[in-house]
This record gives sequence, structure tokens and C-alpha cells, in this order.
Amino acid sequence: VHEVIIDKTSISEQSSFIDVHLMRQYIIDKHSKSSISLAEYPFIDDDPNLSHLGIHMFTWNDCIEMFMSDAFHRTHSIERNKQMITYFYSRCSMSEKIVGSTMSITRIPFLMDQNNRLQVIEDTYFPTDTIGDSGGMGCDESFLNKSILNWLNEYQNHQIKQWLRKLGVTERTDLTFLHKTIIPNAAAYINQTNAIDTIMKLFALFQKGTIGKEELRQLNTLKLLTTHGTLIPAERCYFSNSYDPRLPLEEYLKTVEDMFLSPNYLRNTIFCTGKEDLDEKRRFFSFMGVRENLFLIKCDTILATDKALQYGFCSNYLLTYSPNGRRMANAYSGLRTISFLQHTIVVY
Repeated sequence: VHEVIIDKTSISEQSSFIDVHLMRQYIIDKHSKSSISLAEYPFIDDDPNLSHLGIHMFTWNDCIEMFMSDAFHRTHSIERNKQMITYFYSRCSMSEKIVGSTMSITRIPFLMDQNNRLQVIEDTYFPTDTIGDSGGMGCDESFLNKSILNWLNEYQNHQIKQWLRKLGVTERTDLTFLHKTIIPNAAAYINQTNAIDTIMKLFALFQKGTIGKEELRQLNTLKLLTTHGTLIPAERCYFSNSYDPRLPLEEYLKTVEDMFLSPNYLRNTIFCTGKEDLDEKRRFFSFMGVRENLFLIKCDTILATDKALQYGFCSNYLLTYSPNGRRMANAYSGLRTISFLQHTIVVY
């Protein structure tokens, strides 16, 4: 009994893309602490009459983990992936649910990407020529392996490609990239490496009228470079003097505030076309939340003291002890202030 595994997925029967010996070894390694001992071919069909005997089971969750493992990656070839895709198409072409199971195909990593790793449908694009990466090695995004794409483009595999498209695999156009990748991950997407390049892409879309105020407002947490080289959310940025803001404050506050938008965004060629002036660039960043005037800062919800300080509420007020000198508030609500008010005493 302890030498067999109930394969609830029937995946062990798919010799065209599954190495049963590797699958067996994967299970042994996974249960190494319990010193599991398995027969040479341990897999048996699912049988409810056997479940009470305490037999180990191989479930779809186990299968997902196996598909994502390094051991599986090392042996899974392009030809095997073609067979895998064909298999899942045969079992899921009429529904997202795998036949005979409650498991959705959208949870199974079965599409080989440009790095020969298996990915789920939601994270995979058809490779195409767009601004930036389009499927090469080392891309941040996952693109369907080009050999797999060429195979799908063959006439006899047209229905499989249409099935994948229906499930959500699309070409990574700039617009789908924005809605599928950048907007849902706005707060974490930007780093020092892609900070300029990403804004280039977005500004190009803005220039063409592909995106506008509605999309840019959803990017208010996208991080922008400051004059000090720091990355902070757009909604916390203020235009530096390079952008000719209505109220130029950089000269007065540059030593005490690290929130002024870097002029590096103006020095890139895509920002310096003859038909675009500074007002257009300022409008672009304004839609993302960058400021150029004093504004009311208010918070009606409970805000931790450290967060309140980040939003510009005065430290002299927030970090005040109670009359007996024993306590200091760690959160506030109903706060109101004007931006940069905390610096007026220092400046003037």
C-alpha cells in the first residue's frame, strides 16, 4: 500500500511529455523527510475505495508544483511541450475545467516561455514587435517560446492557438502591456533600471492619443525619479524648476525635500520632439499626480504617525508628548495641512 501513489491527475499516463521515472523521483524527493518508498512504477488510477487505506495521492496541486520545479525544467523539451499543449487542449477545449476535475486550466503552468520555463496563461504573451522587449531572453515578461509559436501558426494547429487566445493569451501590444502588467503592479513596477524607459513608453502612447487622463490617473502610485535619484510615487512628486511649474519651490526646498521631479525625463530624445513643448510634458505628468501648486493635504482615516510624516504633516505636532510627558500618539485621524507648511518656519 505504501509503495503506490494514486494519480488523481492521470498525468503519469502521458508518456509523450511525462517522464514517469522523473515524476517518481520528484515525489520521493518531496517526501524525503518521511523516507517514502515507492515501487518502480508506483502510479495507480484513482479509486474512491482505496482512499481509506492511507495511500499517498498525487493531486493537481502536486502536478503544478512539479511543472514549476527545476527538475522538470531540466528535462522538458520543446517537443514535449507541444505534446503537453495538445493534451490539455484535448481535455479543456470545451471548458476551462479539465475534464473529470474541478481544476481550471488557467492555474496550470503548461506554456513554455522564452527561457524554456513553464508559465500559466495569465502571465504569457504571444511574442510580437512592440516598444521594448518582445520575447528575447532575459525579458521581465514571459513570452511564448518562438518555436512553440511557429508550431501553433501551422495550419493544423490553428484551433489550438485560437483556444489559447480565447483563454487570454494575447500579443503584448503596448496597451495590453499597460493594462495587464503596469497598472496592476504600479506601486512596485518601477526600479532604477526601467525608470526612464517605462516613462518613455507611456509618453509615446500619450503622444499618439492611445492613452489619456483615465489611464494615467491609475498610475499615481507609479514611481518617478527625483532630482536626488530617488524613486517615489508620482502622487508625492512636485515639478522641479526644469518643468517651469506655476509655483517654483525647488530652490527653497531642495535641501529639505526629496520630491522634485528629475529633469532626466526631459533629456531623453522621445521627450524632445519639435512638436511637443514643455506644457505637454507637464500635462502628462500632472495626470499621473505630479503637483505644481500648493494643495490641501487631508486624511479622514486613521493614519500611523510615520505615514503622516511622509504625507507632510508637521513633526512638531505629530511627535508631541502628552501633558504628563509619558505618552506619544502613534496614529491620528482628521488631519489637515497645506503642502510644505512644515518648512515655512525654517525657510522664512
